[in-house]
Amino acid sequence: MRKIGILTFHYSNNYGGVLQALSLQKAINSMGYDVEIINFIPSNYGPTKIRNNLGLRKNIFKNKLKDMNIINILKKIRIMKNHSDSIIDKFNTFRKKEMKLSKQVDENSLKTILNDYEVIVVGSDQVWNPSQRKRIEYFLNFGDDFQGNKISYAADSTKREINVGDMDKLKKALNEFNYISVRNKHSFDFVKSITDKEVDIVADPTIIYDFEEDNIKKGTKEDYILTYVLGKEIEATHVKALETIKKTYGNLPVYSIQIPTMKFKILDYADKAFYDLDPNDWLNMFKNAKFIYTDSFHGVLFSLKYHKPFIAYYTEDMRATRFIDLGKRYNIEKYIVENVEEIQQKGCIDMKPDFQMIDILLERHKQYSLESLEKALRELTYNK
Repeated sequence: MRKIGILTFHYSNNYGGVLQALSLQKAINSMGYDVEIINFIPSNYGPTKIRNNLGLRKNIFKNKLKDMNIINILKKIRIMKNHSDSIIDKFNTFRKKEMKLSKQVDENSLKTILNDYEVIVVGSDQVWNPSQRKRIEYFLNFGDDFQGNKISYAADSTKREINVGDMDKLKKALNEFNYISVRNKHSFDFVKSITDKEVDIVADPTIIYDFEEDNIKKGTKEDYILTYVLGKEIEATHVKALETIKKTYGNLPVYSIQIPTMKFKILDYADKAFYDLDPNDWLNMFKNAKFIYTDSFHGVLFSLKYHKPFIAYYTEDMRATRFIDLGKRYNIEKYIVENVEEIQQKGCIDMKPDFQMIDILLERHKQYSLESLEKALRELTYNK
């Protein structure tokens, strides 16, 4: 029996991206298949340019004054110097220990290993977002270089709109898939508008795999509010949002997880920042938090898995689609906001989420997703 390969965003220092890749590998492996993550790293991926990490734009007039502050710039450079190598080493160690990886390939050498696989699964994460639609790899558009079967699992398009110039290429690629599943309604609409097919909406891999409790350590005796912010600041500022949270939860210390190899900001709202956690440490921080404040998709999912009261916010269209879908799918709309004023209007701090009901919804979606994936693999492999 030949292997199953997973093609996804496993290579960056992004907690959600790494954990979803591992989860999908573990889930498929538990079904009895020999599966590995294709260690595809695009040739243009490398150490992020310092300007991007500092949050500075090429057009100097589009930079905010606080981003141009020389003191903040020097602080960021110091943080990057002190922590970037450490977090890279920790992610690499985690991948080496936890993942089964192919040899490393890029867009020029990927074709040399394609036919090691009977099935290639692309997904989850934003593999079909607008910035990736020029890439053939994440649409498995390999022509005669690949003779096997093609599946997507929980692929996310980020938005349903399509450039007219991409339509023919996308239509050809998606129509060659043996099975397609996506992780939200806008991605369902994206696929249907191209192929006229209605596809399965399945759970993110971090929902279908249960991380072993052995890796989750007990926290300190101190309670804390955890912030994990990847995008733009909430309207009316994080400081105001956290002040609102503290009115209910007390004057708890604020811990913040930052990624120094990605765009980040100097914090004016956190008592302590963590710059080089490995993925298990990241999970521990969520598991042991008293309250979670985030704009991260996977930050929300792990808040739900660990029954942590939370507020999720979005200020960008690219995050809005995912959060709106999550809110409707798992009945958590009350806890997803666009601004600080909405926190008060919805009363989402005064009442904790109904985790008993949420667990039921998650379990139903998990079982449906596993059954859909297992059925697709069974029909396309010799492992019947």
